[in-house]
Amino acid sequence: MTEQGKQKLDNYLDKVCAEIRAKEMHIEIRDELSGHYADLVAERMQLGASEAEAQEYAIAQMGDPQVIGKDLHHIHKPRIPWGLLAGVLLLSAVSLLGMGSIEAGGYFERNQFVPMQRQLIIIIIGMCLMTGAYFINFKRLQKASTSIYLAALMTIALSVLLMPVMINGSRRFVGALGFYIDLIGYSPYVFVVALAGIFTRPDFLQGYNIRVRELLKLSLLLLPAVIYAMIRSFPELIIYGVVSLTMYVWVSRRWVTGILIAAVSLFSGRIYVWSDPILRERLIGAINYNLRPDTTGYMNRTIVNVIHSAGWRGQGYGYNGDVIPYAYTDLFPAYLIQCFGWAGGLLILAVVGWFVLKMISYARAVSDTYGRMLIIGLALMISIRLVYGLSILSGRVPLTSIPFPFLSYGQHVLIEFAAVGLLMAVYRRKDMLPASQAMSKLWTLTVSYTYTEGVRLRIKTGEAIDK
Repeated sequence: MTEQGKQKLDNYLDKVCAEIRAKEMHIEIRDELSGHYADLVAERMQLGASEAEAQEYAIAQMGDPQVIGKDLHHIHKPRIPWGLLAGVLLLSAVSLLGMGSIEAGGYFERNQFVPMQRQLIIIIIGMCLMTGAYFINFKRLQKASTSIYLAALMTIALSVLLMPVMINGSRRFVGALGFYIDLIGYSPYVFVVALAGIFTRPDFLQGYNIRVRELLKLSLLLLPAVIYAMIRSFPELIIYGVVSLTMYVWVSRRWVTGILIAAVSLFSGRIYVWSDPILRERLIGAINYNLRPDTTGYMNRTIVNVIHSAGWRGQGYGYNGDVIPYAYTDLFPAYLIQCFGWAGGLLILAVVGWFVLKMISYARAVSDTYGRMLIIGLALMISIRLVYGLSILSGRVPLTSIPFPFLSYGQHVLIEFAAVGLLMAVYRRKDMLPASQAMSKLWTLTVSYTYTEGVRLRIKTGEAIDK
């Protein structure tokens, strides 16, 4: 290529890229268009033109750089998942409305606890975390997946061994000066992000054969589950087990292995629960609260009575929900129906259903394997908690410490906002993948022009076709 031709090509590419705000795609687009340019020059020279004439002709036939740049900007611009964002904002608004109702009812009149103000602060911090996660290049997390996994293990060790704080009978909180963080409750999200990268990295343990690599992946999957079982963190164990095993089967397509692991886990869990008198009684009280109406089935019976007595309109805003203990945390959905009735409950159900369907649809829209795994893992992590929060309204589910995402009071909202932000970051970059992986799927550039000899050439997805 002559120096003059190189300068003209660079000027052309600069004009194209000036129209494209997705700067991450500039290198890929310059390489792709340079390839088109080289093809045009080579074909023109085959017709007998000199190199300088061929270069001049190629620049003229590639099209208006501003038009090309605007088209590529439209194709590669960052995508904002407005539906998911609207769902988060709606759930946050419902949370503040419910907390305000609890305050208005004088639920915390004696100790002057103000859940609405505190929840507002938590939501604002969570939105900041979500915004920060939204601008993360998620592909970099894949390279650091092993380090993220080790960090999650150290997080559990820190929470259980180094700085244990007993709160409500559970040694799982780390903190000081009245501020404590449930690191164990956060850890499943971190493990899911790490395993999504480990399962999809082609260079993971590249020096080993396939069988050894699969065994090591299974070991990394099962290790957190064993730890959760040892520290009796059963809610995290169940959620992590379902999500991680689903991700593994989805990537590896080893359905038989997944079914065997699930069957062994269910069988072992059944034996463990039935051999523990406390867990057995809690399970019996949940399945049929009439068998234990004044002990382990009391809260389940109370929830059912509250739902049945709410009616379509409920008891109204500011109702004193003394009948529901901890109405602002684990049983917050029941309190909302008590105040706003079955109509309010159906509205919450609709918002939750729409929120879950949006997350699933984003997984289908992303072509990158790692990005899809991240969305599937995080969407499952949140969806299981949402479904459980709604299922306790039936009165037939054991009550645990799993808070309702985005609604109930607590710092769990922070990790949920961060998870949604990372999910949105994947969707944001779904059309900003390397050209070598997705150029043919993500964008099609068509420039039509006519040879002086009357031959029409079409440039499409990097291929030149004579017609």
